[in-house]
Amino acid sequence: MRFTGTAVERHRYPARLLSLAGIIGLIAAFSPTGAAPGDVPSDPAVTVSAGTIRGIHADGIQKYLGVPFAASTADTGRFAPPRPAPSWTGIRSALAHGPQCPQSPPLPNLPALQPSSEDCLTIDLYVPEHTDGEVLPVMVWLYGGAFVLGSNAQYNSPARLVREGRVIVAIPNYRVGPFGFLALPELAAENSGITGTWGTLDQQAALRWIRDNAPAFGGDPENVTLFGESAGGMSVCTQLASPTARGLYAKAIVESGSCARSPLVPPTEEVAYERAADYAADLGCGEPATRLRCLRELPVDQLLSSPTTTLSTMNVGWTPVRDGVVITTSPEEALSNGAAQDVPLIVGSNAEEGATFIALLDYARATMPTAESYAAWAQNLFQDNSTRILDRYPLSDFASPAAAKAQVITDGVFACPALFTTEAARRGGAQVWQYQFNDAPLGSNPLLPGAFHGAEIPYVFSALMGVPIPLPPAGDQLSQRIQQSWAQFAHTGDPRTPAFPPWSPTASDTTLELGSDRIVLGNSFSPQHRCDLWSAIDHIG
Repeated sequence: MRFTGTAVERHRYPARLLSLAGIIGLIAAFSPTGAAPGDVPSDPAVTVSAGTIRGIHADGIQKYLGVPFAASTADTGRFAPPRPAPSWTGIRSALAHGPQCPQSPPLPNLPALQPSSEDCLTIDLYVPEHTDGEVLPVMVWLYGGAFVLGSNAQYNSPARLVREGRVIVAIPNYRVGPFGFLALPELAAENSGITGTWGTLDQQAALRWIRDNAPAFGGDPENVTLFGESAGGMSVCTQLASPTARGLYAKAIVESGSCARSPLVPPTEEVAYERAADYAADLGCGEPATRLRCLRELPVDQLLSSPTTTLSTMNVGWTPVRDGVVITTSPEEALSNGAAQDVPLIVGSNAEEGATFIALLDYARATMPTAESYAAWAQNLFQDNSTRILDRYPLSDFASPAAAKAQVITDGVFACPALFTTEAARRGGAQVWQYQFNDAPLGSNPLLPGAFHGAEIPYVFSALMGVPIPLPPAGDQLSQRIQQSWAQFAHTGDPRTPAFPPWSPTASDTTLELGSDRIVLGNSFSPQHRCDLWSAIDHIG
C-alpha cells in the first residue's frame, strides 16, 4: 500500500501501532511498572538465593517483580562479568519492575521509556497457581531491541500463557549497547579473554539463577526453554553457540531473530575492537593506554551520547562478540556442528517483517523512501551484493520504493536467515519446527501493514508495557493456539497440537503458516522470499 500522508500525519498516527509492533514501545514512557490497582500481595513468601521475597497475585497468577539476580554493574562492575547479588534481610517487596539497563530513547526527542540504572540486573517471574509437589517447566524470555534497547518491564503480562499453559515465565534484564557489548583488548586481558559479551553473560547469570531457584517457585531447573524475539532471538542463538551456557536450557524458540547471516550475528574480535576504538575516540577516550579507565569514569549520559547507541540504521553497532571464550563460533556454524543436536528448536519469522523498519527508520523520522534513497540504502547495507539485490527487487515490481525496501528487509534479514538457521540446525542433527506468522493484528493500514516485525508478540503475551492487547475473536483464537503450542513445547519438546496440521521437524520444504483465517502447511517459503539469492550472501550488514 502506498503511503500518501504528510509527515505531520505520520507522526499523528496512533503511537499504539508502534507498541503493538514491539519496536521498543513508544507508549511505555507513561505505562505502569509496578503493581496495578486490585493486585494483592502474594502469600506465602518465597526464599531465593539472596533472601526472601513477596510478590503480588493478579490475573490468576503470582508475580514476583524486580528480583535481583546479580549485583550492580556500576563502578568496577561496568564492562565486567556480572557478580552475585548481595543478600538482604527480612522480606523484600517484589511488587515492581526494576529499572531498565542504561539505554538511549527509542527515537529522538522522546523521553526515556522508564527509569534506568546500572543496578539493573533483575528478573521478573510469572508463576501459575499450582499445588505443592507440581513441577512446572520454565520459559525464559530474552527481549529484543537491536541490542541497544529493551527491558523486562515491557513484557509484563504473559498471564494466559502462564495460567493455561501451566508454565513459569521468567524475564531477566540484560545490559545493552556499550554497557553490554563493549570489546577491547584490555578488557580481554583483564577477564581471561572475555570481552564484548557482558550482556550475554548477564543472560547466563539469570539462567544460573533460574537453575538454583526454580524449585522455590515449583519450577523444574532441568526443563528450561529459552525464547525470544528479534535481538532476543539472536540472544537465544548466541546461547546455543556458547560453551559457557551448556546445560542451562533444554529447548529453544527463535522468533524473528535468526542465527544466520543477519546484522546481529556476533562479529569477530577484530571487527568489535575497531568499532569500540572508534566509539571511545568519539567520546574523548582515544588513547589506548587510558581509554578503559576513561570510559569507566564517564557518566552514563555521556556514554549514551554516541549515535551508535540509538536504533537508526539496519547496520547495528553493538552486538555480542565472538570473544573465543563465551562465544567461540558463529551461531550458524555452531548449529551445523551439532550445538542443538539434543535441543529441540522452533524457528520462525513474520511474513512482512520489513514494515516495522520502514515505520521506525523512515516514517517516524519524517522521511519517505525514494528511488534514489532506495539504491543508496542497498549500496550501504549490502555493498558488493547491492547490484544483484536491486536486480531481483526492481522498483517496477513494487507499489513504491518503501514497499521494495520493506520486502528486501523481510527476505534478506529475517525470512531467509530463518530458513538457513533451520537448515544449519538440521545438518547438526537437531529437530526443528519452522513457522511463518501471517496474521495482521492492525489490519490494512499505511504504517504497519501485514505481519510486521514484532506482530506475533501480542499473540504470546497478554499485555505489553502495561497495556492490554485486544485481538479480534479470530486473532484471539490464533493467540490461544500459539500459546498452547509454545507451552506444550516447554512441557514436552514437541509443539504439535490437535489444532495444527501434521507439522514435521525434519521436512525441508514445509513451513507452518500461522494465520487467524487458516493454519496450513506451506511449501513455497523459499521462492516466496527469493532465498536462492540470499543463500549466496554470507553476511548482511
